[in-house]
Amino acid sequence: MVSHSNRGSIAIVGAGINGLVAANYLQRGGFQVTLLERKDKVGGACTLETIRFRGAKITYPPGASVLGMMQDFVFKETGLAREVEIGTPQCPEIIYFAGDTRPFLFEESDPKTLEQARQRWGENGRLAAFHADLERVVAFLQSGYRRGQPPTLREARQKLGRRLTSLWISGTARQLLDHYLTSDRAKIFLAISITESGPVSLDEPYSAFTLPLMMSGGVFNGKWGFVKGGIWQLSAALHRINRDLGVRIVTSARVTAVSPAKRTLKFRRHDKTYSLRPDKIVFATDPLSAASLIGDRALTGRIRSQRLLGTSGKLVMIFKRPVRWKDDNGRKDFHAAFRYIVLNETLRGFERSTQAPRNGADFSPGFLEIYCEGPAMEMLGSPGRLHIISVFFKDLGFNKRGRELPHVRQLVSDLVCDKIANRQDLLTTILETPKDIATRFYFPMGNIDHIELADGQTFFSRNYSPDPERSFYQFGTSENVYYCGAGSYPCGSVAGTPGYMCARQILRRNG
Repeated sequence: MVSHSNRGSIAIVGAGINGLVAANYLQRGGFQVTLLERKDKVGGACTLETIRFRGAKITYPPGASVLGMMQDFVFKETGLAREVEIGTPQCPEIIYFAGDTRPFLFEESDPKTLEQARQRWGENGRLAAFHADLERVVAFLQSGYRRGQPPTLREARQKLGRRLTSLWISGTARQLLDHYLTSDRAKIFLAISITESGPVSLDEPYSAFTLPLMMSGGVFNGKWGFVKGGIWQLSAALHRINRDLGVRIVTSARVTAVSPAKRTLKFRRHDKTYSLRPDKIVFATDPLSAASLIGDRALTGRIRSQRLLGTSGKLVMIFKRPVRWKDDNGRKDFHAAFRYIVLNETLRGFERSTQAPRNGADFSPGFLEIYCEGPAMEMLGSPGRLHIISVFFKDLGFNKRGRELPHVRQLVSDLVCDKIANRQDLLTTILETPKDIATRFYFPMGNIDHIELADGQTFFSRNYSPDPERSFYQFGTSENVYYCGAGSYPCGSVAGTPGYMCARQILRRNG
């Protein structure tokens, strides 16, 4: 998609993955794009941080660690496929419930997995049927991504039928899980995706939809994987690609005022003020910052009233030697496989833990998602001198920074190290809570998806347009202002999908 026509100028505010993807498509579509980033480097939460420990320089990802929700066509069309190497472990996901000594390898509809679930979890339901229906719903979502067309319930019912639409989209997660499964362990494991970004109850309408949403990535066919050299290579590559396309990229640029009516934008950079007069403005930021900048009080009030709380934290564990997990069964990429440690044995306990931060708790142990970045870099042929394990975990409150919770850092570290054969090689750990994430990445209330994936904030309602059927990604009342941050459909997670879909809408309307 390369156009030599001049469709006018666009200013994009925010150079995270969505801003970078939107800039790529809009520049190639004939617009002259200026991309403004508040920080001194692009990438948003898809970036790197460097610290020194005992004289050694350590580079680690403070935000996102893995790639999964990006669509294959975005990866190819932007030029990323030519610039970065990616891969996913061949070993299935590994699950430990509290007290388990043997790993449980979860390979979707594999007969061995089904038999193992029956024997170890007491699961006598229809796990294979669950995955078959999941694939149908995911295919429906992916077709909408490709067309750049946000969903409607009407279309879902036409394509999926009323039963699947009710179960997988508008229904509750509890109803969905109870329909297919019998054991609490199977239900808890599959419910992990539903509560990742915030304290969403399994009994909320539309909570079921989060599960197929999180499985709808195309680059690894619904799975998650790694980027050779680190996740930040994605944003670095898109920076180079966009610059070569002619996108004007300005970092350390803090936008101070936006007037949609006058089509003016002002920003500060190195103590100087600059002005732009773009034909259109796209916000690839959090929605609250965007609404405040355009001075839309009604929209700002609406966003402030939304459920914004994030309850996921991250522990970065740095080892001096390659991490080797216990109980190696000889499977290829065993040490690089994605791992989960689940600390609740009952669905009631899982729900109680999820809601604890909303009720004032600093920490209620829920589950750990373990991304084995060090072994994955070995798998991709790019081993580092030091080896990183990133642990995303629930459920944390918003009241305290990581440095104020040394007992949480120790507990999570011990839970992970209990499964590691060479735990003595652990050098140090870095804990980030939702409060840290809010400060570092400007995420309201530390939510990685900017707002909770909850009733009224997901599927067709995940937008800020007065007329979503006609102009889904319009932001507020001005037809020249758009929004494509992680707070819009579908969500964040280093996908770039909102950026792509917003760009498609703009290009269609200016064809």
